[in-house]
Amino acid sequence: MEILVIGAGRVGTSVAAAVHDQHNVTIVDLDDSLLNQITNRYDVLTVAGNGTSRSTLIRAGVERADLVIVCTDRDEVNIVSALQTRSLCAGRILVRTSSAEYLDAWRRGELPVDAMIASENEIAQAVVRAIGLPGALQTAMFADGRAEMVEFEVHADATENIVGKRIADIHIPDASVIASLIRGDSITIPGGNDVVLEGDRVVVIASPEASRDWAHRLARRGVHEIREVVVVGAGATGRAIAANLCAQHLSVRIIDWDASAARRCAEEIEAAHVFCADATDPRFLERENIGRADAIVCCTDSDERDLMIGLLAKQAGVDVAIAVVGNPELVPIFEQVGIDHALNQRLVVAEEIVRFTHDPRTRGFAMLENDRVEVLELEVRSESALIGRPFRERPLEGAIVSAIVRNGRVIFPRGDDVLQAGDSAIIVAEAAKVPGLEQAL
Repeated sequence: MEILVIGAGRVGTSVAAAVHDQHNVTIVDLDDSLLNQITNRYDVLTVAGNGTSRSTLIRAGVERADLVIVCTDRDEVNIVSALQTRSLCAGRILVRTSSAEYLDAWRRGELPVDAMIASENEIAQAVVRAIGLPGALQTAMFADGRAEMVEFEVHADATENIVGKRIADIHIPDASVIASLIRGDSITIPGGNDVVLEGDRVVVIASPEASRDWAHRLARRGVHEIREVVVVGAGATGRAIAANLCAQHLSVRIIDWDASAARRCAEEIEAAHVFCADATDPRFLERENIGRADAIVCCTDSDERDLMIGLLAKQAGVDVAIAVVGNPELVPIFEQVGIDHALNQRLVVAEEIVRFTHDPRTRGFAMLENDRVEVLELEVRSESALIGRPFRERPLEGAIVSAIVRNGRVIFPRGDDVLQAGDSAIIVAEAAKVPGLEQAL
């Protein structure tokens, strides 16, 4: 596939990192230093120029592009670039936006692009999923919400200690499958005799009910259901997160030191309690009993400030601290020093964008382990040679079919189950093997 990416920022770079091995990628940006950084790391072509310029787009080969991804940090630039692209290109056009107005205009059919990805909506949904499953490291939805991918870290002090147990000896609910076992840099599809060790991470594909069961069993003792959440930061991201949490009927408090931001938040989200205050002030945290909250979400415009607030809140008694981190390289550092979930907005958006680079039959997509593992929901072709082969034969080398969507029903397969034409298969696989799996299915 010929892919043209407009914007060499963190989203564009994340997309290039995920797809350059399987596709021909060209990246356009005005910043030569960003382009040089990308070419030093990935096998891609770059064009220095303005992505809104017709001549730059032609120079970048827009006319032969199968997919154009417009993902600069400026909405207006993205819209103008997409409109120029539509006049030159017959391929699909995908646009990143942070504007609810542009998203609504696209939904009304007023913008001639194939898809728009709203940054704030994507990160808000990721936060809601993390709060709904305490103890989960990463989550993603499949089959229109009827199946979930959840990653857990294994601890000896969990409600149910599975350290030292064989996979065959662990109680696995009927509506779930252990799809992968991650140990350090090693990723395996476990068999019954594989033993789980302290610090391993297990990737489970399960129904929402079974996901909650896994979360309760593998959560460390003392972790309980989240009912009250504090959101620090009343910008576009904070407002989207707070609105989504209120929609889940959670008790939400919002804190921002900027009076105009706090006022706007209070006007837009009537169900939340809004404070104009400095969340790094321990006296404020104590006075307002912030420590009694079950979770805090830190999403200011400063990674350093978010880290400080998260750690202060944990010290005050908050069980779960979540941070929306601007720099993806800081994500592991946040988690190492005590933040329970560090989510990078640009990586979350990039993951959704990468889905469009896969086979058009792909209905759902998630990335694990720095893009080394992919989870995808893919429709099975009627001519696939894998139809009718029992799963006990392990017909997919380096991959596992964790669930099947058939006639609106989700099946979590066992050894005697088989694929049928028209099924959608939820597959966990090494990223390098995905193109071959798409052909086989």
